[in-house]
Amino acid sequence: MNAPLHSLNGKGVLVLPHLRIQNANAISSPLTHGFPAMTAFLGLMWALERKLAAAEVPLWLEKVGVVCHWWEEQVQDGYVKTFRLTRNPVGKDGSTAAIVEEGRIHLDITLVFQVDGGEPEAEGNVLFASAERRRDVAWQVRELLGTMRVAGGSVLPPKPQPGQFITPQLVWCLKSNLNYF
Repeated sequence: MNAPLHSLNGKGVLVLPHLRIQNANAISSPLTHGFPAMTAFLGLMWALERKLAAAEVPLWLEKVGVVCHWWEEQVQDGYVKTFRLTRNPVGKDGSTAAIVEEGRIHLDITLVFQVDGGEPEAEGNVLFASAERRRDVAWQVRELLGTMRVAGGSVLPPKPQPGQFITPQLVWCLKSNLNYF
């Protein structure tokens, strides 16, 4: 029973640390609010994979993990917290538009993707390329992500804080280190 259900040989991890997201959707279901739904991050992964294919980056995204470092839900404090709502532009006839009930949140998150670079022995497998090539690919993915929306929110440029690590990393998994999976 020690055999893994799937092989991680030739797989790697892509870490995109401290992404600042502004005005992401904070309503994850009809009954809950406070953090975007995980399906929003799955959708982001699939959209990012399509952009990587269009940019001819030889990486396939398989799984996504989200680490939240900081959040600020856009609510008005009081006895009962209420969302800070926005009003749509006026209608064509000049009438007042309805208020759209959308919960918003600002986030500082790290995204962790399990990636596949193809066959480990393949020449074009970026996971087994030089450290400089892996760093360039990680930054290329980070720049592509900067053009996208995350859970409906905008990705802001990095704003490094003292002691904060913002450099994206692409690392490969050693088969000998995967016995615990």
